[in-house]
Amino acid sequence: MSETEQATRIITVFFLSLGFIYIVAKVIGEERKAKWFRKRTKSNIFTRRGFLGNTWNFGVPYQWQGYAVLVLMYGVIGIVGYLAIFTS
Repeated sequence: MSETEQATRIITVFFLSLGFIYIVAKVIGEERKAKWFRKRTKSNIFTRRGFLGNTWNFGVPYQWQGYAVLVLMYGVIGIVGYLAIFTS
């Protein structure tokens, strides 16, 4: 596999991962994210987020559902990334 082909696969996996995170965030919804994940309480000029940042930011899981979502997302992104990058 050439370097260009490998770089293309890595970039593709990166954007697919962002899309997957966005879809999971929309399926879960804001109220369940608020129950399952703890958001950062302090906000200043360096930690403010825009529309997509607030959508993609889940926070720190503190209920079992949050941990299940975390493991599911890491697992799916990891498996898809491995298969897309390292298999021909």
